[in-house]
Order: sequence, then structure tokens, then C-alpha cells
Amino acid sequence: RQQELTQDLTAMMRVMETVLVFNDEQGSSNREMAKLRAQNEKLEAKALKLDGELTDLRGKQENFAAQV
Repeated sequence: RQQELTQDLTAMMRVMETVLVFNDEQGSSNREMAKLRAQNEKLEAKALKLDGELTDLRGKQENFAAQV
């Protein structure tokens, strides 16, 4: 009986170690996802700004072409 309990306890410890590893990986994945979301937001803002500048420059080009 004692040997069975020891084997069960050993198996439970392995399961707990696995759970701890998975939880750590999950936390790491969540942090990485948050970083990527922040980077994506910055890039979207930059793209929007550049799109606005492009529209402005096209308007200026049309005005210049109309004057010539």
C-alpha cells in the first residue's frame, strides 16, 4: 500500500510540474501577445498618419498641376 501511495504521489508531482510549466508558458504567451498588440497599434497609427500625408501631397500635386 505504501509503495502505491508513493507512486501516486510521484505521478501527481509530475502532473503538477507539467501544469506549472504550461502556466508559465501561458503567461509568457500573454505577455508576448500584449507586446505585439501594442506594436500593431503603433504601426496602424503610423500607417494612418502616412496615408493622411499622402492624401495631402496628392492634393498639393493636383493644385500645382492645375496652376501650370
